[in-house]
Amino acid sequence: MKNRIIIPTDLTEVSKQAIRQGIAIAKKAGMDIVLLYVLEDKTLSIEESERILRSDAVNIMKETGVNCEIAVKKGSFFDVVSSEACEGSYDLMVIGAQEIKGIRQMFFGADILKLAMKVPMPLLAVQKDSLLVGEFRKLVLPVSSHELYQPIINTVLFFAAIFDSEVHFYSIHKAGFNWPDQLLKNIDEATRQFEAKKIKIVRIKENANLYEFGYARQTLNYAKSAGADLLCVMSVPSREYYYFAQSDKEKLLTNEFHIPVLFAGGNC
Repeated sequence: MKNRIIIPTDLTEVSKQAIRQGIAIAKKAGMDIVLLYVLEDKTLSIEESERILRSDAVNIMKETGVNCEIAVKKGSFFDVVSSEACEGSYDLMVIGAQEIKGIRQMFFGADILKLAMKVPMPLLAVQKDSLLVGEFRKLVLPVSSHELYQPIINTVLFFAAIFDSEVHFYSIHKAGFNWPDQLLKNIDEATRQFEAKKIKIVRIKENANLYEFGYARQTLNYAKSAGADLLCVMSVPSREYYYFAQSDKEKLLTNEFHIPVLFAGGNC
């Protein structure tokens, strides 16, 4: 472990919520946080940006005991965050997302997913109205037929080890649809690894009960009814379901229940 969490911020309320959530995780896991501000225009000078972030960092360390570093860099938000994530040393990224607008008034939906696919660490997206989660005790992990499923398994293992989480391993079966061999293989492998680490698994198998092209709505309904603290999904869609998988991920990301979503599987 690198023991650091990177939190991109644009000093808005949604970013502040991401910082609060990052602090809660860092405090529980004994990690440091790094606040990253990207200077895209001349609204603030580098000096003013550093002054604001330095003040925030001092307050965070004083109030929470979590070590907080800052970084201010010039450039486009996506390029700078991606570069820092790939070149730096981090275990997790926490970022704010809104249904309509997000970071720099443009970072939402597909842009968050694009970033999640471009960073090598898990990305946790929280909304402005997401509840601050002190203990991620109940995780919902939808099954996937992705050929490289291990990153999301590793991420769930990481969170479950920190928070003693219960994993709801969730699937929806649609009539006339046969599960591919890769999906069955992923289910078996994830189950084996969770059991080896003595993580509590609740295997949930539902028949499709909604008319929808993908799986997002029914997955969200289950997560809400189960009182889930977190949804865990692959950043990159499998080849079989690419077209509706991206749409599904956007619906999960900006869900009206404000459940945080954890993405894994990206790469620089």
